[in-house]
Amino acid sequence: MPQGGNALAALLFMTSAMMTLDAYSTLESSPWTAENFGADPVKAASCREYLTHAVVYSMAYAVASAYIAQSWWPVIGSAIANAYLIWLYLRALERGKVTGAAGWAKK
Repeated sequence: MPQGGNALAALLFMTSAMMTLDAYSTLESSPWTAENFGADPVKAASCREYLTHAVVYSMAYAVASAYIAQSWWPVIGSAIANAYLIWLYLRALERGKVTGAAGWAKK
C-alpha cells in the first residue's frame, strides 16, 4: 500500500475511535459516575440504555464512513473503542453494585 494510503487509513481509524468517544461523552456520563450509582437498579438500567444508544450511534456512523471511504478502518477503530468502553462502563456498574454505591451521600 502506498504511503498516502497508510496515512489515510490511520486518520480513518483515529477519527472513528474519536467519534465513538464523542458519542459516549454526549450520551453517557463518566464510568466514575456509573460506579457511584451502580447499586441503584433504575440508574444502572438507565446507564445500560444509554450505553446501547452510544454503541448503535457510533457504529452506524462508522459503517457509513467505511462505506463512503471504501475502507474497513472506521469500523475497526469504532469497534475497538466500543469494546473498551462497554467493558469499562459495565465494570463500573458492577463495582458500584458490589460496594453498594447508590448515590452521592449516605442516607
